[in-house]
Amino acid sequence: MHSVEIKHTTRQIIALTKSNMMSRYRKTIAGFLWVVLNPIIMYAVQSFVFRKLLKIEVPNYSLFLLCGLLPWIFITMTMDMVTPILDLSSDLLKSFKMNPVVLVLSQILDNFFNFLFAFLIVLIPTWAFMGGEWKGIFFLPFILLSLVGTTAAVCWLLATLQVFYKDVKFVVSFILSILFFLTPIFYPVDYVPENYRFLVSLNPIYALIEPFRFSIYNFDLSLLLKGLAKSYFVMIVTTIISYYYWRKKKNEFYLSL
Repeated sequence: MHSVEIKHTTRQIIALTKSNMMSRYRKTIAGFLWVVLNPIIMYAVQSFVFRKLLKIEVPNYSLFLLCGLLPWIFITMTMDMVTPILDLSSDLLKSFKMNPVVLVLSQILDNFFNFLFAFLIVLIPTWAFMGGEWKGIFFLPFILLSLVGTTAAVCWLLATLQVFYKDVKFVVSFILSILFFLTPIFYPVDYVPENYRFLVSLNPIYALIEPFRFSIYNFDLSLLLKGLAKSYFVMIVTTIISYYYWRKKKNEFYLSL
């Protein structure tokens, strides 16, 4: 992209992100409160079920669950929404001169700002009440960058694949429903038998969630830096794969819409 094209694309992304955020809650009674209610209710219900009913013995379990569940909700909700977005917007992309990345990134940013708002509203009182380590808060911007960067790269790849293979969105939903139980979100990684822990280390979603735990729940600088290195490695690899797949399929893209 030339600098002029980059500026134009950036302006389109910002404008469409604002439009998405405003239109999502137009004519709703609670408005922006729906941003917070969905993840908070899920968080509260699962915290009660896993801690009180299933008796998962983890100190400060509410804070532990928060570090895994809310990032998971952002990742999965974004993948579900973005995977079919280019396929569903075929008429728009054919009629107007618009870079497809605008549609993808604007939806991701909309979801990210909603996630961030809900995450902070739940995190601050929970963290303060349970006496979390405040040193970890300084690493949150780096953790959030790897989260949104990797999610964007994966979503771009999935949205492109969906244009060529219409069943991708169903495969994604199926895999995510399985990964919810295979990813240490509501249980610690120590619960996984040692023979199978290598599978957890291969899980890219856990690579994004793990730094939240070492930053917010159980601050450990050395483990946090290792977790960040792993999450940025995942981000770089997924970005490279997405970029080269797009380059390979770019000429066929509009013909397949």
